[in-house]
Amino acid sequence: MIEAHNIIKLEGNSFERAIRNDFGFDINNSEKIQKGYQSQVYKANLDNEVVFIRINKDPNVFEVEQLAYKIFEEKGVPVPKIISYKEKPTSIGQPTIIMTSVVGKTISEANPSQEQNDVIYENLGEILRKINETKLEGFGELTVENNTLVGKFPSWNEYCKSQNERHIKALNFCVENNFIKNEDADKIKSIYKEIEQLNFGKASLLHKDIHQGHFFVQGSDVTGVIDLGSLMAGDPRYDIAMSLVFQNKRQQKHFLKGYNSDLAYDPMVNKYLITILIRKLYFRSKQEIKGNVDILLSPLKDLLIKLI
Repeated sequence: MIEAHNIIKLEGNSFERAIRNDFGFDINNSEKIQKGYQSQVYKANLDNEVVFIRINKDPNVFEVEQLAYKIFEEKGVPVPKIISYKEKPTSIGQPTIIMTSVVGKTISEANPSQEQNDVIYENLGEILRKINETKLEGFGELTVENNTLVGKFPSWNEYCKSQNERHIKALNFCVENNFIKNEDADKIKSIYKEIEQLNFGKASLLHKDIHQGHFFVQGSDVTGVIDLGSLMAGDPRYDIAMSLVFQNKRQQKHFLKGYNSDLAYDPMVNKYLITILIRKLYFRSKQEIKGNVDILLSPLKDLLIKLI
């Protein structure tokens, strides 16, 4: 068996042999497109079709995703198909899943017309509503119990409290770097408290990461939703806010229209959005992400003004 700490070194023929040994599939033209100590992703050809092979040291990740993909399919949400999964493949030595690619292109690659773009975002809003319609036991990050998705926390309040340290660290960073004023920080602390105390009943399934790189389009149709690595059980208004972060005002308008629920226009969506922008300001600054923080500061200031 390949040692766990050497798994990221699998390349080319050695990787293709490992897949043949473990799954019986003859893949070719494999290339590693994402690497890390915890997980990695390969792209390859199988029977003249593009497939993606993902490896993760945590078996819970794929156990959750397999159930979630099934739920998405039942809801009519377009997703890639799971070809095969093994928790302990002999040659690779780590949980491995093989999936089809999805039809279409990312929206930036497709470059749709303005009219198509409007329809795409309405369709995307409808898709998120379908996802959020699934109710789950528990709150927060997901695990699998009795072949069912459940949140790891018994209450929304306890999940929120588990995030407090991260929130305050990001908030203090934004004050220290003059992204926001002290009085703004006080308002945001009040929002954290308000969110902690929310009682919205049973949790919804949240995708939590629907942005331009995680859905595919063809014409005005959304043909695939990918990357279920951030799924959680929680407030659907939080998922709406997460989806709005990198949308322009026109896209937001059509997305909310497509979601087609009073929840989309609930004031709590903007409050969630403020907390998300604070966290992303911190992350982008620390990671020195291209585009930096400018794209986040303007909407944050607009939302803070509306709080008055």
